Order: sequence, then structure tokens, then C-alpha cells
Amino acid sequence: MCGIAGIAGREDAALLRAMTDALAHRGPDDQGAHIADGVSLGHRRLSIIDLAAGRQPMSTRDGALTIVFNGEIYNFHELRRELEAAGRVFDTRSDTEVILAAWSEWGEGALDRLEGMFAFALWDRTARRLFLARDAVGIKPLYYAETGGALFFASEMKSLFLCPGVDLEMDPESLDDYLTWLHTVPPRTFYRGIRQLPPAHLAVWSAETGAVSMRRYWRLADTADTPPKTPGEWEEALRARLREVVDRHLIADVPVGALLSGGVDSAALVALMRGGGVRPATFTVGYEDPSLPADETAEARETAAFLGSDHHELRLGPAEGDFLGTLLRHFDEPYGNPMALLTHAVCGLVRRHVTVVLSGDGGDECFGGYPRYRGMVLAQKLAGVPAGFWRAARPLAALIPEDAARGPWPRRVRGFLSADPRDPLAAYARWLSRFTPEMKEALYTEDLKRTLAGRDAWDTVRGLARESGRDNPLSQAMYVDAHLFLPHNVLTCGDRMSMAHGLEMRVPFADRSLLAFMTAAPPELKVLGRETKVLLRRALAPELPPAVLRRPKRGFEPPRGAWLTGRLQTERDRLFSDAALARDGLFNPAAVRRMLDDHAAGRRDHTLALWALLVCQHWRHAESKGA
Repeated sequence: MCGIAGIAGREDAALLRAMTDALAHRGPDDQGAHIADGVSLGHRRLSIIDLAAGRQPMSTRDGALTIVFNGEIYNFHELRRELEAAGRVFDTRSDTEVILAAWSEWGEGALDRLEGMFAFALWDRTARRLFLARDAVGIKPLYYAETGGALFFASEMKSLFLCPGVDLEMDPESLDDYLTWLHTVPPRTFYRGIRQLPPAHLAVWSAETGAVSMRRYWRLADTADTPPKTPGEWEEALRARLREVVDRHLIADVPVGALLSGGVDSAALVALMRGGGVRPATFTVGYEDPSLPADETAEARETAAFLGSDHHELRLGPAEGDFLGTLLRHFDEPYGNPMALLTHAVCGLVRRHVTVVLSGDGGDECFGGYPRYRGMVLAQKLAGVPAGFWRAARPLAALIPEDAARGPWPRRVRGFLSADPRDPLAAYARWLSRFTPEMKEALYTEDLKRTLAGRDAWDTVRGLARESGRDNPLSQAMYVDAHLFLPHNVLTCGDRMSMAHGLEMRVPFADRSLLAFMTAAPPELKVLGRETKVLLRRALAPELPPAVLRRPKRGFEPPRGAWLTGRLQTERDRLFSDAALARDGLFNPAAVRRMLDDHAAGRRDHTLALWALLVCQHWRHAESKGA
């Protein structure tokens, strides 16, 4: 795993060094630069494969192609054999050289053959074009900015903050996306002048024109696996696919560990690692304080004992450290999922033992694990109920209590029931939203509402559902999550929090071939009645005890409510003061006061909404972006 940065259209050694130094945490083992032909390429390396000979930037023997690459190509052995058969000669054992050879052989078509997580910049000296590419699912990040006749790019935005002329003014549409989903949606970022390359996209910069073109090279909806026919065939096919995917993710010249919770995803992962001949070190995180939200350390300990892993636990004591500063320092823009702080803590523990860790992230989106998916199955069943019944029953949704002691579920259920049953997608968008349109109407100032007039953040969900080509609500919802929640929330968190410690996190359940396989599976093999992850549980029955297979999704929640009323209260009061809010001109002070009052009185549970606002306000008031 690494960090990359560069400039197309300018040779600037000093700026390139500063940009790559800003990424030192992503690659503490080595650094390199290539400056020639009007292009500057920089690299920070975390050594995983071919430790001695895998240095970057790397060029072909004739110097025609030069690459800086962040990530891992899991099928590089197979590709290397194919390329050697075609006459290609290799000087190293690294996957980086395989990308260069693949590009020499197949050009842009190489992207269709690469299985893994990656973001790379490849300079073609002959064609005088720079190619920027990002993996199909969006596991590894890549940002860019165009200004002053040059194209700047980097693994993280903090490098682009250093580039002259980049517009760092806030993008209001990204603010609207953030308050809806708790993250931005590519290509937008919180900064007008910085864009994120979307997953499965290739950008091409031409030295001749200085222009950038972009195309999407892969769509999950277009994958055409030949599906098995019977449930038994599906189970066997999934077992085989899982073994293949996990075995590929174990390729490394350093020790590999695994994150282990009490759930079925991480247990399945460790069982498959054991089946591949690896006895991994496993890691979990919990709390010392029994009054805080329940953790899964006991269940993880039981699973580790059953699977025979070398298990380690991290117990978090009283809250310490600069929570809001940690988020801003590593995400460079507001990111509203407080789980990031727990991930940051456990990755610090992991890095003391191993350099590479496998995570079960992506399991819910791949196999159908979120409780909200049961709602989509129910929505399909209720779609045939006469509209007149729903018009009469809809007012009853308002009778569902929404007190803070019950958490956010009552609000989500109310929203789901109040939506049009003939439009389950709208109900799903409302379920996902942290700030609903009604909440935004009260929160936004008149100036902000005028700026965003006619914009609907839910159009992202509608567009993805159309792209899926499915008419089944569950299939549409899972397609949406694979392109929205998974890459921009889950995988972004995993990348930033692991790389903060120089740790490589791999996510087998976000493998594009596995996602394509499960996309073709019938809905009833994902959610059936109250059971989620149906096919995964059946396929892993020979590997895991019934207690693990039956375990419902619980999740490990951070004590964000305690943080808001405890160690962050002073900061909260400062950033939510009428004076601070009025100065920013984004949020209505009266609406924020009302949220605080309702939350304090227990009339509403606004914990996550207030957390999201607090993160945003901290970013607005930071002395410098990325500080």
C-alpha cells in the first residue's frame, strides 16, 4: 500500500516533494520521484510484495511507460504467466511491473483484467498522455485538481492543498450530500477546485491539449456471470468463489492478520484464511466501561477460540485525544461516521503486530446483511395493497414514538411507513438519509436554500436504481449500496484509518468478481423472512458453529451520545453558538437550538445528526484546511 502524487504539465521537484511528504503515513518505507518530459510523479511506499525490487516510480525497460501505483493486484501471478507467454520479460516479482506489461500489451483494455484494489497514474511518453485509473469498486482513493494549465493529483486531498491556485472554497452541493449520506459523492468534494475520480473510471490528460477526458470502464450491472440453477449449486459455487477470493487476498511477503468481530462476516473470513493454511493473528476492540454501548469482544473471543487464531483485544478507556481533529486530519473534509474513530484505534493495535490486515467490510452490501434490506422485501409485499388503504393508514405513522431512549429506529420506521408504498426506493432513500428534506428545510438558511434550489440529493439513489436494470426493490437497494454506501462511507473509512498507521487493509468481500456473482443471485438467497445473508450462512455451515451462523447483525457502536454531552460539550457549545452559526451563514441558529433542546429533553434522538453538524462546523472553523 502506498501514496501517490504528481503534476502533469509541470516539472516541480520542490512541490512534488512536499506533496509526497504529506503522504508519508501511507508509505513510511520508501519514497521516489520521476521528473521528466513536463511530468512529475511522486511515490511513498509501504513494502508488501517484492520488498527489495518493487520501488516506484517504475518504468518499462525502454522508458516509454512510467507508473506510480497504490494498491494490490491480486491476480498478478496469472496475468504475469499470460504476459510471459506473449513474450514479455520481467525484472521483478512485483505487481507494479505486471501493470506496466499489461498496459504495454493491452493498453486501456488492461483495466478489464486487473483484479484488486488500486489507484495509479501512468505516463505514456510516446503518446504524451497521463492516465489516472481507480479500481472498479472504489477501495483506493484518487483526487485531482486542474489549475494554471496543469493537472495535480494525489491519494489524499492534503497534498492538493499545497498546490498553487487550487480553489478551496466550499462546494454547497457536497455539503448537501454530506448531510444526507454523511459523506460526499464523487466526483465532488467539499472543495470547488478538487475532484475525486469515481470508482471504475479512467481519466486521460493530454500534453498536446492540456484537456482531461474521462470514461467509465466497468459497470456492475453489465457483468454477465452464468448463474447456478439450484440453491445447492449456489452454495457450492459461493464456497469455491470465496476460497479463490480469500486465497488471492493472502498474497504478501509480510504477515497478514484479520479484524474479528462477533458477526458472521469476519468469522467467515478467518475460517477461510484457516482453510488456506494461514493461522492469522486476529484483532477486536471493546470498551473498559460497561455503561457504554455493548461491544462484541466476548463473541469475538469465542470465535477466535473455535478457529484457533492468535487473538488480540483492545479495550478503550475514557475518551482521550482530539476526536474531531483526527477525523479532519485524515479525511481532509467532513466525514460523519463516528465508527471511523474506533477503526482508527483498532488499526493502531493491529499495526504493532502485522503490516496487512483483512477486514469483513463489504459483507453486508455483498451478501445482504443490513436490517433495512428486510424492509425492502416487506415493501415489495405491500406494494399490492390498495392505495386508498395507505392514504387512510399513513397518519398512523405519526403515532410511533420518537423519544431518544429508543434511538434512531422510530424515526426511520416512521419515514419508511409514511412514504408511498408504490415507490419503495423513496422509502429507502429516506431510511438512508441522516437529514431528510424536511429537516434540511428547517436547517438551511435562505441563502443556502436559494443556492441549492432544484437540487435533490436523492436523485443519486434514483439514478443508481435505474442503472441496476432491476425491478426488485431489494436488488435495487443492494445495487445502490454497492455504489454509494460501500465505496464512499465504508471503504473510505477503512482506507484512511488504516493508512493513518501505515497499515494495509484488504477487503475480500468488496472484490468485484464476488459482487458480480452475488448480484446475479436470487433475492431470496440474500434475505428470506427475517434471515439475512442467507446464502453466505448456508455456504459456510460446514466451517462455522451454529451459534456464529445464527448471530444477528448487531454492530459495535461508538458512544457518540456520551461524547456530545461529555468531553465534546464545550466544543459543541462553541461551534453551535448563534454567533458562530450566523457568521457561517449556512445553518439556521433557531433550528440547531431546537434540535439541541429536543435531544436534551428526550423528545427526539438527534445524536447522529448533531454529530454530523459538529464535524462540519469543526471543519468550517479549523484554522487551515487539513490541519
